[in-house]
Amino acid sequence: MVADHSTLLQGIRPSRKSLATGEVVMRAGDTVAALYAVESGRVALSRHGTMVHVAESGTLFGESGLFVDTNPVDAVALEPSVVLSYARSQVLLHLRAHPDINLAFAAYLSRRLNAARARIELSKVKRAEDRVMAFLTQAGAAQGWITVGQPLSHIAADIGLTHEAFYRTLRRLVDKGVLRRQGRRDFRLKTDHE
Repeated sequence: MVADHSTLLQGIRPSRKSLATGEVVMRAGDTVAALYAVESGRVALSRHGTMVHVAESGTLFGESGLFVDTNPVDAVALEPSVVLSYARSQVLLHLRAHPDINLAFAAYLSRRLNAARARIELSKVKRAEDRVMAFLTQAGAAQGWITVGQPLSHIAADIGLTHEAFYRTLRRLVDKGVLRRQGRRDFRLKTDHE
């Protein structure tokens, strides 16, 4: 089954736009024009001034726009970014014409929904150490080595910790022997039989 959005949208020619920090991609209430993908950088999605998500490089945003007429959120570049725009009408036509791709797209959205639910549950964990352990477990570090694909400061923000608290907690887990670390972004939780 198709795994990522670039393969799912293959055959649709996107428009590419370079954005400066603070530049608007879309505004809440505007007519939906496209489905978007962050090629590089980060884009903040907010509703009534409250941030609801940060779209990172390699991810889609504006998926709900395929099913509604007006944008539910504002989207603004958090840093210099490049965004791809896939025309809504072309995406819908593509999905209707290719049932297998449509099903794969539904699976992609389902994985994204499950990841969002996991982040919400993670944010409910009170202690920083427990939250970091839960994040690492969700990411697969209990099964083997993982490499996190984004800066640690972004992960800290995503799980609701300051980057200082996140770094301190990682160090404490390494010092306790619970966590193994190689370089800056490779982690593995120690198993019971080690």
